[in-house]
Amino acid sequence: MLVALLPLLFAPGVTRDSYGVPHIKAQTWSQAFELSGYAVAQDRLWQMENSRRMARGRMAEVFGAGLLPSDKDVLRGAYTSLELSTQVRKLSSKIQTALAAYAKGVNRFIGEGKLPKAYADNGFSPDPWTPEDSAAIAIRMLQTFGRGGAGEIRNMALLGYMQTQSALKGHEEEVLNDLAWFNDPLAIPTINDEDVKSHMSFPPPSAALTSAHLAMLPKAGLLELLPGLRVVMKEESTRVAATVSAPYKSGSYCIVAAPKRSASGVPLLLSGPQMGFRQPSIVHEMSIDAPGIRAVGMDIPGVPGVIVGHTDHFAWGLTTGVADTEDIFFAKQEGSNFLFGAQSKPISKVAFNLKVKGGETTRVEQQRTEWGPIVLSLRSGTVFIRRSTFWKRELESFEAFFGLYSAKTPKEIVATTDKATLNFNFFYATTKGDIGHRYVGNVPLRSPLVDPRFPTPADPKFDWKGYIPKASMPQVRNPKSGLIVNWNNKPVSWWPNFDTPVWGRIFRNDVLLGGLAKPKLSTADLEKTIYEAARTDYNFRAFKSILGVSGNLALMGYDGKILEGSKNAQFYLAFFDALRVEIFGKSIGSLISPDNFKQALQPSLMLNALDGKTKFNFLGTRSRQEVVAAAIETVEENWKIKELPQFRVGRIAVEGEEPILYSDRGTYIQIVELLKKPRGRNVLPPGIAESGPHRTDQAELARNWKYKPMGF
Repeated sequence: MLVALLPLLFAPGVTRDSYGVPHIKAQTWSQAFELSGYAVAQDRLWQMENSRRMARGRMAEVFGAGLLPSDKDVLRGAYTSLELSTQVRKLSSKIQTALAAYAKGVNRFIGEGKLPKAYADNGFSPDPWTPEDSAAIAIRMLQTFGRGGAGEIRNMALLGYMQTQSALKGHEEEVLNDLAWFNDPLAIPTINDEDVKSHMSFPPPSAALTSAHLAMLPKAGLLELLPGLRVVMKEESTRVAATVSAPYKSGSYCIVAAPKRSASGVPLLLSGPQMGFRQPSIVHEMSIDAPGIRAVGMDIPGVPGVIVGHTDHFAWGLTTGVADTEDIFFAKQEGSNFLFGAQSKPISKVAFNLKVKGGETTRVEQQRTEWGPIVLSLRSGTVFIRRSTFWKRELESFEAFFGLYSAKTPKEIVATTDKATLNFNFFYATTKGDIGHRYVGNVPLRSPLVDPRFPTPADPKFDWKGYIPKASMPQVRNPKSGLIVNWNNKPVSWWPNFDTPVWGRIFRNDVLLGGLAKPKLSTADLEKTIYEAARTDYNFRAFKSILGVSGNLALMGYDGKILEGSKNAQFYLAFFDALRVEIFGKSIGSLISPDNFKQALQPSLMLNALDGKTKFNFLGTRSRQEVVAAAIETVEENWKIKELPQFRVGRIAVEGEEPILYSDRGTYIQIVELLKKPRGRNVLPPGIAESGPHRTDQAELARNWKYKPMGF
């Protein structure tokens, strides 16, 4: 009798909790992913439609010519349908089964005919979902979240710009080294030196090496370089992705506490992927319970599997690693080939036919090499090639994620994360009491004969020398401090910036560390830390001593909090912008646009300039006090002549409701206690669904910084 009842007790299906989150129980692996595809389509089919069209350059086909620039942006570096299929076929049979079953579930929902109204409003019906659609979305997500580098054209353009500034004449390379510093020993690492097991050497380029490299660069004016810079940055498609709730940005923080730092005596893990806020959310959540997988947490609409969450054995989190995994190589083009030293290598052409609603089909041609796409061709015949460590290998990272579902020990966790081809910070905490961090992905070993901040000559003697060995990548298990904290900061002290000066003496991780000083931490302490971080200026602690002697009342009593309606915060932020102009405006100029000016001249550089620690004297004959006083005077004068609106903080828009204040937080946040059976809570504003009762029912939780049970 009991045997006969077992199939009923474990009947497969999708149940939903009070927030509409789907919880999937299945008797087979295939059934689990078919049910998950069906459940996500119920919640987010229109978002999935937009995501696959974004990822495959097919937005203009149904939305018209206004989306052509975005589609062209995508197709200049996209894979063909055959190349997507090839990547899928190289995956393990379990993952191929998951992709096929997920597509079957989506198509079952489509076949029921209960389509979102937006299909009828835009005059089309959905094509059948395919594994290649999921692959395209996954690749775009992985590239957005797990790639870095390719800033060499930007640095080349920056140097060209500086050569037009009379105040910098003869000092261009000094200023370049100030703006594009190689490694700052004061930058906060994720792994402390006391825990470092291996150490690689990345010496900064010498002045002679930089000069020799610059002499090899092709001649190109600033205006000639800008189109290549736009292709590398994918500005147009990123803008459109944000409007349709497709993955478009990266960030994220993670805090892991060992038992000795935990008030409950068990490991704690808080993970907050920062992928932006849209309605519906960029991400989704679910639990899956089936043979081979028992996991709960965050998923990406259109992509099978949980990518941040916990199993019965451990919890994990991810943040963007910001490693330099791509380089720009330059070569001389000869006909349909480019020169690699004395060798001749082919340039192929891949054509995409881009359909346009209400218009003629447009042909987009992508020039290719074995390394990757050509992003810029100069009139002189030189081509710039974007070379990635993950070219045509992005989906191999699926093997890393899917391997987590069966992993139980740190050794097994490390083994599966070593399969990742793209770069992430990976964090874990187990029910056995272990915590750890892995810096994963493929990072190139560059020739010591080049300055990695500039495009590399296509020549065997300057070529990559393979990848950094997995065993030499930064990693730690059970650090002496009992704490691992990351907000996209550098992995270890010896890791350089390479082509993009991300990590300096001022970094936002300092705000998190400031809230975690207690010897024993509870989940409430972790929650309070990220709550305060969202309301605090990252730069304040470093600049506090400067502000304290400024003589301005708005700054003297200021505590660094960025609070809604705070006039002091408003004055401080205006002062900070004015201070940047006072330090650099006379020597560097506008850097073409205010956004470029603000992005390139970072707070670490500002403080170095004020402290006299730069190679070039940006202050000129003025003292630090005089520069600060001039910035304050500028703000005070502006305040006298302007009717300033009430100061508003970053906010998350919620249609039909009050916005959620303080948006510098995780798109999804989870807090897990690693008891014998992990216990987790999370929040995903504004809600799980595109429409219906669960469209915004997590917004109130987010407004009050509260969380709900994850559960199975």
